[in-house]
Amino acid sequence: MTVTAIDYRGWQAIRLEDDAASLVLLPEIGGKIGSLRARTTGAELLWQDPTRPYRRPVYADEFGNYDASGFDECFPTIAAAPYPEAPWAGIAVPDHGELWCTPWRYELPDARTIYLHTYGVRFPYHFEKWIVVADGGFALRYRLTNLSPFPLKSIWSAHPLFRAEEGMQVLLPGAPAMRLTHAIGKRVGGELLHTYTWPWLPGPSGAPVDYSRIGSPALDANDKIYADTPADGWCALWDPRSGAYVGFTLSAAEIPFVGVCINHGGWPLTGAKGFWVAIEPCTGWPDRLDDATAVGAHATLAGWNSREWSLGLHLGQASSAEEVGGRLQAHRRVGVGAMSHAPLRNSSSSQEAAYDQSS
Repeated sequence: MTVTAIDYRGWQAIRLEDDAASLVLLPEIGGKIGSLRARTTGAELLWQDPTRPYRRPVYADEFGNYDASGFDECFPTIAAAPYPEAPWAGIAVPDHGELWCTPWRYELPDARTIYLHTYGVRFPYHFEKWIVVADGGFALRYRLTNLSPFPLKSIWSAHPLFRAEEGMQVLLPGAPAMRLTHAIGKRVGGELLHTYTWPWLPGPSGAPVDYSRIGSPALDANDKIYADTPADGWCALWDPRSGAYVGFTLSAAEIPFVGVCINHGGWPLTGAKGFWVAIEPCTGWPDRLDDATAVGAHATLAGWNSREWSLGLHLGQASSAEEVGGRLQAHRRVGVGAMSHAPLRNSSSSQEAAYDQSS
């Protein structure tokens, strides 16, 4: 296993890899994971937009004006929204949040770990992330510190755009409750914010549609649901033809929701039409922070406090959906992404000092 500084498409990048998986991270472009590959096949698992080269984002610009690819982080909102409450009431929270359009600092503490961090621009927080090589993938650990005396309301969402192929299947075990929050095109019907049971949604004609099945990019549709995190603690995208899967292990207590956004060529509105599946472990719904606080589906961090959460990101091969579940549950039994190996940094007191110096 190695951590190496490289040039990636003309940008400073870090590659983290072992015999099973390879990941390329771009600190200057919001800490984006630009590439995720299975070493056994060489297959790229993240959507790559051939018409949009990487550019350093302008803070608070729209996400769709850039490469619209890879794996970003959204915080403290997903869609642009005014902050809902004092002392920041009415302050604009940028589209897809602040993290994707802010350069991150990074360190390489050992031969298997990347440590990244950044600070809020319009809001007082310190956001930290560790990525560690784990068995068959990577362990992601997060820590958020509120650098103010006031409660901080937010939505955090992982935002990986996995490359789609017709016939793939999104796996969420246990038929969790889900809410339809967004629909462009005529793939699905139904009532927005209504609760349904995974994977069934009404189609345009009213007949049930299996939302878990990926169709043709010619559908020209883009839609999104938010499901309760399965009690089994995993979710995945699986290709029945090749057997390849990519999945997350997670705790419902830490991360209560999983967003699933499926883009069958319906977005972006200019450039190459995307064909991807976003499986988004998250702490709130729907996309706008003000709407999430209105329905009570958001996170609140008390003043001067920190919270931590973690994800396991796993790649593999399986001959059935049941085998995918068995493999991911086995990873989960030994710890969500082997998080005990991720070194923690200093206490929040030193983080507050660092924030003061950078202001």
